[in-house]
Amino acid sequence: MRRWTWSVVLLALGLPATAAWAVKKDEKLYVKARNTRVLKSAVPTSDVVAVLQPGQQVTWKGADPKNAQWHQVTEPGGKAGFVFQTNLSTKPPDMELVSKDGKTRTIDPAAFVSSGAAVKALSPGAEKYGKEKGGGYADAVAQIKKLEGLALKVTPVEIDAHAKQAGLFPVVAPDTKLGPQKKAVK
Repeated sequence: MRRWTWSVVLLALGLPATAAWAVKKDEKLYVKARNTRVLKSAVPTSDVVAVLQPGQQVTWKGADPKNAQWHQVTEPGGKAGFVFQTNLSTKPPDMELVSKDGKTRTIDPAAFVSSGAAVKALSPGAEKYGKEKGGGYADAVAQIKKLEGLALKVTPVEIDAHAKQAGLFPVVAPDTKLGPQKKAVK
C-alpha cells in the first residue's frame, strides 16, 4: 500500500514511477527491446559490456544515484552494467503472432529478434513486388533501401547527440557489438 501511495504522489508531481518501485534489489526484470545495451556506466556513449534481447532476464541492483533513469543490472552471463529504464519490465514481453491459418502462436523472443522479420524493413518479396509494380512503389522501395543503408552508418555517438538535441535517450544499439562504441566521424 505504501509503494502504491508513493507512486500516486510521484505521478501527481510529474515524476516517473519507474521499475525500481516494483522490484527489490536482486530481483529479476525482463528486457523489452531488441539489442538493449548493458553499458559500463550510466552514460549512453560508454563501453558496451553486453547486448540483450527481449525476454532475457537481468538481476536488478538499483537505480543510478546520479541519474535514476539508468538502472544497474547484472546480465545472465554475470556482467554488471547499466540499462535505460524503458528497456526493463517486471513482466516478460508478450510475443504472440497470428499465423496464416488464423491461429495465435507464442514465439521465443530471442529467436524472433534474430529473424529477418524483426531486422529488415522490407522482405525480399516486398522489394520484388515494389520494383515490378513500378512508379511510386519502386520509389518507396528505393527510399527504404537507402534508409536501411544510412542506418548502418550511424554511430552510437551520433545517435546520442541527436537524442540529446531532441530530448530523447538512446537505449538500444544498431548492432550487437561489445566494447568501445564508434566515435563520430567528422
